[in-house]
Amino acid sequence: MDPCAPTPDFAIAFYDARRVLLVLHAACAIVLIGASTHHALQMRHYFREQFGRKALEKTYAKVVAVAYPLTFALGAVLYPTYRYHVRALFLDRYASWAARLFDVKEVFASLALVVAIGLGALALTLEPKDEPHLARVYATMSLIVCGVVWLDVIAGVVVTSVRGIG
Repeated sequence: MDPCAPTPDFAIAFYDARRVLLVLHAACAIVLIGASTHHALQMRHYFREQFGRKALEKTYAKVVAVAYPLTFALGAVLYPTYRYHVRALFLDRYASWAARLFDVKEVFASLALVVAIGLGALALTLEPKDEPHLARVYATMSLIVCGVVWLDVIAGVVVTSVRGIG
């Protein structure tokens, strides 16, 4: 018997699907970290006004713009289970540093969500040769998203290694 399992009178949304949702969340995060890293690597050329791989970088940006909100949404669906069964029953008592790390992860993930969606919107409309100054802003947005994704993945793995959702 799981000591952290909810009682019949205290149900948590999607608790029974938590493992499947966590695997989907992790799979989306893998796609996201790959696409955001490849996109950021392509952006080094944009800072030098070299736009030869425009189609490839736009593909990565579109993948980021879809994978980021999907990963975020799956995390949001998992959040009630985490909040009660992981944080309240374990992390706050025995590993408060991990609970704080998760809070930092959440804040950065929420802020970068808007940037990731903006990255996808710019990928659809931006012509870098015509607007090199905007291309630098676009490249900076890519670096921000990539940095936040790496921070979030590392923090998520660390917190999960302390106590997973079971």
